[in-house]
Amino acid sequence: MTNLYNFLPPYVWGTAALIGTYCLILTYQQKHEIEKILTRGIKTVGTVTEIHQDSLGNTGEAPIIEYQTPHSSKFKHVSTTYTMPCAYKVGQEVDIWYYHYKSIHLAALADDKPNEKRIKTLLYCGIVLCLLTYPFII
Repeated sequence: MTNLYNFLPPYVWGTAALIGTYCLILTYQQKHEIEKILTRGIKTVGTVTEIHQDSLGNTGEAPIIEYQTPHSSKFKHVSTTYTMPCAYKVGQEVDIWYYHYKSIHLAALADDKPNEKRIKTLLYCGIVLCLLTYPFII
């Protein structure tokens, strides 16, 4: 029986190990992103401009909020926290926290939650890639 680790060149295993590690780093970042925005961000008031449906076919609605920064820039935040029925109405004013740094524009509502599907996918991919590749590297 052939050894799996001899089948592919070393740079493939190294690249896969880097990708796996990066997936695990992104998992942590995604898990704590909203918490970071709420603690470090600037609070302002935004207006719900529309309510959108979950594009994945699940039943749920989430608000789209338009807010303005003190520098007169207008931004839109598309929430990914879907609920049924939606707790927001078009035209409603809500508190929103934003965190802008260079070209990164992040915003969150007080009741936003991290995207669990994305977090699980990144976590599982990272674990599988690391379990397959680190034994080769070590």
